[in-house]
Amino acid sequence: MGRKHAALQRRVARVLGGWKDPHHDRPYPEMEIVQQVTIAEDGEVNLTVKPTRPHCPCCLMDLDALRLRLSEVKGVTFVQINVEGIPGAPRWTRALNR
Repeated sequence: MGRKHAALQRRVARVLGGWKDPHHDRPYPEMEIVQQVTIAEDGEVNLTVKPTRPHCPCCLMDLDALRLRLSEVKGVTFVQINVEGIPGAPRWTRALNR
């Protein structure tokens, strides 16, 4: 792994580490919302998430805001969010990655 890739991973981790759940004012890592993160050499970020409230529109809006924020990180070329573990997960995934 090169220095540029390691720096990109740190920048993405910093954003995720400080991102707060809209209902609890606790960061995503504490809430275990982010299940998996993959950061490719070319800057593509893939997140697998499990929202705490599967029927809450503000959770969907919050994930969309997170996707937009991650896409602004230096070195990120594309952000894909995959939702799992909730009813209607494929619809959430489609909506977030439109």
